[in-house]
Amino acid sequence: MADALFDTTVFIDYYRGDLAARELIAAAIEREIRASFSAVTAFEVWMGISDAEEERDYYAIMRVLEEAPLTASMARMAAEWLRASSPRRSEALFRDALIAATAVERNEPLYTRNAPDFRRFQADVRTY
Repeated sequence: MADALFDTTVFIDYYRGDLAARELIAAAIEREIRASFSAVTAFEVWMGISDAEEERDYYAIMRVLEEAPLTASMARMAAEWLRASSPRRSEALFRDALIAATAVERNEPLYTRNAPDFRRFQADVRTY
Protein backbone atom coordinates (compact mmCIF):
# COMPACT_ATOMS: atom_id res chain seq x y z
CA MET A 1 0.00 0.00 0.00
CA ALA A 2 0.98 3.61 -0.52
CA ASP A 3 1.11 6.67 1.73
CA ALA A 4 -1.26 8.61 -0.54
CA LEU A 5 -3.66 8.10 -3.41
CA PHE A 6 -3.56 10.94 -5.94
CA ASP A 7 -6.83 12.04 -7.53
CA THR A 8 -6.96 13.27 -11.10
CA THR A 9 -6.71 16.88 -9.92
CA VAL A 10 -3.13 16.28 -8.75
CA PHE A 11 -2.07 15.31 -12.28
CA ILE A 12 -3.98 18.13 -13.96
CA ASP A 13 -2.72 20.73 -11.51
CA TYR A 14 0.83 19.40 -11.88
CA TYR A 15 0.68 19.85 -15.63
CA ARG A 16 -0.77 23.37 -15.21
CA GLY A 17 2.20 24.31 -13.02
CA ASP A 18 0.51 24.35 -9.61
CA LEU A 19 3.27 24.47 -7.01
CA ALA A 20 1.54 22.27 -4.41
CA ALA A 21 0.77 19.57 -6.99
CA ARG A 22 4.33 19.74 -8.28
CA GLU A 23 5.64 19.28 -4.73
CA LEU A 24 3.44 16.20 -4.21
CA ILE A 25 4.55 14.63 -7.48
CA ALA A 26 8.21 15.49 -6.76
CA ALA A 27 7.97 13.86 -3.32
CA ALA A 28 6.63 10.70 -4.96
CA ILE A 29 9.27 10.70 -7.72
CA GLU A 30 12.03 11.23 -5.15
CA ARG A 31 10.54 8.40 -3.06
CA GLU A 32 9.89 10.65 -0.06
CA ILE A 33 6.34 9.29 -0.10
CA ARG A 34 4.82 6.24 -1.76
CA ALA A 35 1.92 7.36 -3.91
CA SER A 36 -0.67 5.53 -5.94
CA PHE A 37 -3.38 6.40 -8.44
CA SER A 38 -6.69 4.77 -9.26
CA ALA A 39 -7.41 3.09 -12.56
CA VAL A 40 -10.27 5.60 -12.82
CA THR A 41 -7.80 8.47 -12.45
CA ALA A 42 -5.72 6.96 -15.25
CA PHE A 43 -8.84 6.89 -17.43
CA GLU A 44 -9.63 10.53 -16.66
CA VAL A 45 -6.04 11.61 -17.32
CA TRP A 46 -5.84 9.77 -20.65
CA MET A 47 -9.21 11.20 -21.73
CA GLY A 48 -8.01 14.76 -21.16
CA ILE A 49 -4.68 14.62 -22.97
CA SER A 50 -4.28 17.31 -25.60
CA ASP A 51 -0.82 16.64 -27.03
CA ALA A 52 2.09 14.16 -27.15
CA GLU A 53 4.20 16.09 -24.64
CA GLU A 54 1.43 15.99 -22.05
CA GLU A 55 1.01 12.25 -22.65
CA ARG A 56 4.75 11.63 -22.16
CA ASP A 57 4.76 13.66 -18.95
CA TYR A 58 1.82 11.79 -17.45
CA TYR A 59 3.22 8.43 -18.51
CA ALA A 60 6.58 9.24 -16.87
CA ILE A 61 4.86 10.19 -13.62
CA MET A 62 2.58 7.16 -13.58
CA ARG A 63 5.52 4.82 -14.14
CA VAL A 64 6.96 5.73 -10.72
CA LEU A 65 3.63 5.61 -8.87
CA GLU A 66 1.75 2.51 -7.80
CA GLU A 67 -1.28 1.67 -9.91
CA ALA A 68 -4.28 0.78 -7.75
CA PRO A 69 -6.51 -1.49 -9.84
CA LEU A 70 -10.25 -1.33 -9.45
CA THR A 71 -11.75 -4.34 -7.65
CA ALA A 72 -15.28 -5.67 -7.34
CA SER A 73 -15.34 -4.75 -3.66
CA MET A 74 -14.44 -1.15 -4.53
CA ALA A 75 -17.23 -1.08 -7.10
CA ARG A 76 -19.67 -2.45 -4.50
CA MET A 77 -18.63 0.20 -1.95
CA ALA A 78 -19.07 3.00 -4.48
CA ALA A 79 -22.47 1.64 -5.52
CA GLU A 80 -23.61 1.52 -1.89
CA TRP A 81 -22.65 5.18 -1.44
CA LEU A 82 -24.52 6.22 -4.58
CA ARG A 83 -27.57 3.97 -4.32
CA ALA A 84 -29.70 6.59 -2.54
CA SER A 85 -28.79 9.32 -5.03
CA SER A 86 -30.82 10.22 -8.07
CA PRO A 87 -29.67 8.66 -11.34
CA ARG A 88 -28.39 12.03 -12.53
CA ARG A 89 -26.40 12.61 -9.32
CA SER A 90 -25.07 9.04 -9.35
CA GLU A 91 -23.87 9.49 -12.92
CA ALA A 92 -22.13 12.74 -12.01
CA LEU A 93 -20.34 11.21 -9.01
CA PHE A 94 -19.66 7.60 -9.99
CA ARG A 95 -16.00 8.15 -10.95
CA ASP A 96 -15.33 10.08 -7.73
CA ALA A 97 -17.06 7.31 -5.77
CA LEU A 98 -14.82 4.69 -7.38
CA ILE A 99 -11.68 6.73 -6.64
CA ALA A 100 -12.81 7.26 -3.03
CA ALA A 101 -13.59 3.55 -2.65
CA THR A 102 -10.09 2.77 -3.91
CA ALA A 103 -8.60 5.01 -1.21
CA VAL A 104 -10.82 3.54 1.50
CA GLU A 105 -10.15 -0.09 0.60
CA ARG A 106 -6.42 0.52 0.41
CA ASN A 107 -6.49 2.64 3.59
CA GLU A 108 -4.74 5.55 1.84
CA PRO A 109 -5.48 9.25 2.25
CA LEU A 110 -6.93 10.75 -0.92
CA TYR A 111 -5.20 13.92 -2.15
CA THR A 112 -7.44 16.16 -4.24
CA ARG A 113 -8.52 19.73 -4.91
CA ASN A 114 -12.06 18.42 -5.30
CA ALA A 115 -12.62 17.93 -1.56
CA PRO A 116 -16.36 18.78 -1.41
CA ASP A 117 -17.35 15.96 -3.78
CA PHE A 118 -15.06 13.43 -2.10
CA ARG A 119 -16.05 14.30 1.47
CA ARG A 120 -19.53 12.85 0.86
CA PHE A 121 -17.83 9.45 0.82
CA GLN A 122 -15.97 7.83 3.70
CA ALA A 123 -12.46 8.57 2.43
CA ASP A 124 -9.70 10.37 4.33
CA VAL A 125 -9.69 13.43 2.05
CA ARG A 126 -6.73 15.80 2.08
CA THR A 127 -6.21 18.90 0.03
CA TYR A 128 -2.88 20.17 -1.20
